[in-house]
Amino acid sequence: MTEVIEKTENKKGYKKTKLGWIPEDWEVVKLGNIATEINDKVGTKQRTPMSLSAGKGFVAQAKKFGKDIAGKQYAQYTCLPPRTFAYNKGNSLKYPQGCIYQQPFNEEVAVPNVFICFALDKKRCNNNFYEQLFKNNAQGKELFKYINSGVRNDGLLNLNDNNFFKIKLVSPPLKEQEKIAEILSAWDDGIETLEKLIEQKEIFHKALMKNLLVGKKRIAEFNKNSEYKRTRLGQIPADWQIKPLKLLFDKRMQKYSGNTEHNIFTNSATKGVVLQNEYFDRSIVTEENTSNYYVVGENDFMYNPRISQSAPAGPINRNKLGITGIASPLYTIFKAKHDTIVDFYEQYFSSNLWNNSMFMVANQGARHDRLNITSNDFMNMPLPYPPREEQEKIANILIESYKEIQILNSKLEKLKEQKKGLMQKLLTGQIRVKV
Repeated sequence: MTEVIEKTENKKGYKKTKLGWIPEDWEVVKLGNIATEINDKVGTKQRTPMSLSAGKGFVAQAKKFGKDIAGKQYAQYTCLPPRTFAYNKGNSLKYPQGCIYQQPFNEEVAVPNVFICFALDKKRCNNNFYEQLFKNNAQGKELFKYINSGVRNDGLLNLNDNNFFKIKLVSPPLKEQEKIAEILSAWDDGIETLEKLIEQKEIFHKALMKNLLVGKKRIAEFNKNSEYKRTRLGQIPADWQIKPLKLLFDKRMQKYSGNTEHNIFTNSATKGVVLQNEYFDRSIVTEENTSNYYVVGENDFMYNPRISQSAPAGPINRNKLGITGIASPLYTIFKAKHDTIVDFYEQYFSSNLWNNSMFMVANQGARHDRLNITSNDFMNMPLPYPPREEQEKIANILIESYKEIQILNSKLEKLKEQKKGLMQKLLTGQIRVKV
């Protein structure tokens, strides 16, 4: 049972504190009054080296970086027991004050000694309540009071341990802490269940793409001919063809005239074709620098040669913003010929199945962080060409599969927003719980 209180300011049963209006039976405490710092060094003990990732929590260094990065510093790492906390002073756009997470494992782990580690007083604190409080960034404003301007040479916030333990937090009665934590943990369980379902759907979708887009598995009505042939793209069905990209798409050569308003596009490996000023929170080019930019029409494709872990040959994405824009000559812009099944090739380019085709036509190696390829070589990239009706059926199956994932992701975002709103009310006492 909960009692919803619209406003707590000057409300009976509430008091004004340095953290705002809170219930009269809640306290404001310094972290140092409810926590004990942990400084035990790992030394020669064998513990898994961990890092703290903003938004994700504890992640094994070997998983995050591909290897343990502790090296010679390992002996100075802090030995962190289960059910204790660590604060990472590294800041980011989303977490400008760093992040605090509870150690979730059933054994000790090793964390860098630049992290501030602490255990909460079990007689006064419910760990899960304070974990939720830290997730809600309740300590954010307090931390900024003690963070000196700028960052240190190691990229960490300029905050010492003593000042960290001066930050103030709310402290409800222990039973109420437990009840609040129980409610919010139930929401976390629902979010986690949905995230796992999405993960399973994504695995299934990728398997569909891998099998259908190269003909490893055929749709029943097209499986009359079970023969395969060897090509430079590997084994494909005997009734499929291989065609260079330039026979299916035309390269965009229209330069921006500079006489009209323009939208500058960026092609992101993770977000697709987006407006540059929204992606970077600002435009990164001036009016004078757009004279050699190319026009990008609706449903045109953009190839970005910039490589990354998620796009080892660079991303190819379709402009689905519903508007015309312009893009840097860094990109290769191309549009479908009138008889090309656009949806099929959008699905093909959204996979990494074309990467090997790209490496066939690219020069060896990469220039800095870009694939070493000319636009003309790019347009010669070989692509699979199934019968047109089969292309349409494959595209429809994959589009419907992806729609399921999009619907689930939309539900997930709504669930997270609802939980965020509930956290704000529960963790400030605006909503009280009966215990």
